[in-house]
Amino acid sequence: MFRSAGLIRSSLHAARARTQEARLASTAAIWGRDAWRHEKSAFKTFVRASTLSGSIEERQMYAFLASCFGDVDVDKDGWIDDTEFDRLLEIVAALPRRFGLAPSWRAEYGTAERRQTARKAMFDAIDGSDGFKPRGKIAMGQFISWAKQHIGGKAPTLAIESGDVALRNVQNHTVDEYLAFLDKAVNDPESGASVSFYNHLLTIFVEADAGCKGRISFEEFNNLVDLAAASPRFFKLAPDTSDVATRMAMFKAMDTTESGFITFRKFLRFVREHVRGKIAEHKRSS
Repeated sequence: MFRSAGLIRSSLHAARARTQEARLASTAAIWGRDAWRHEKSAFKTFVRASTLSGSIEERQMYAFLASCFGDVDVDKDGWIDDTEFDRLLEIVAALPRRFGLAPSWRAEYGTAERRQTARKAMFDAIDGSDGFKPRGKIAMGQFISWAKQHIGGKAPTLAIESGDVALRNVQNHTVDEYLAFLDKAVNDPESGASVSFYNHLLTIFVEADAGCKGRISFEEFNNLVDLAAASPRFFKLAPDTSDVATRMAMFKAMDTTESGFITFRKFLRFVREHVRGKIAEHKRSS
């Protein structure tokens, strides 16, 4: 009897492993192998590893920063001025901001003028570094050196950030942490949790959008529901399945124009309202 139970457990573990492998393969087919570009846990791991000399991640980070430098170098002379530097920081910062790990420039500076003034001070500090006299322009090597030092200072904090939850890896969190994160995500629009939740919903919408049209049919919506329900199901906060009638009712509630499709904007609004109601209900019952 014990042997049979062991075999059953082994079979279940094997089935879950195959499901996980299939999900990862499907995700890789959409986003590529650089998971750090779309998934928070992978990004944190990547950033920390990029600070290790000789690591693959160090090379990848260097390539990313260098490519961003090239993108803003308008006249392609290998130099950037303070205006291009401001644009460069916006491009580079978009990645941690995607996961709610860095504030928007509005949250940090308030106005564009303040942002540009602060960035000019950073630029001036880099210009003339490494023994050079100030030239009103900086080379790629100067930017890379400055950026790696900045990243090195930020990387350790990624592992200890309190209240943060990676929705693709909820197994690393408690149910209380998960609920607190969702509470902030749907009720505090200025929070990093809100940004992170937005990105999660955007990525699963893209994964379900087989037609690559920016809109979801009901057939595609079935897959989207399963992707969205994965994290609450892990904590037994949602049923393992839902019937067609329930899903159709949800779809129609979003498809207010009766077009037969829903856009990301409508999906985003519906999910936020739905989760907000569930969080309020949980608070009343606890």
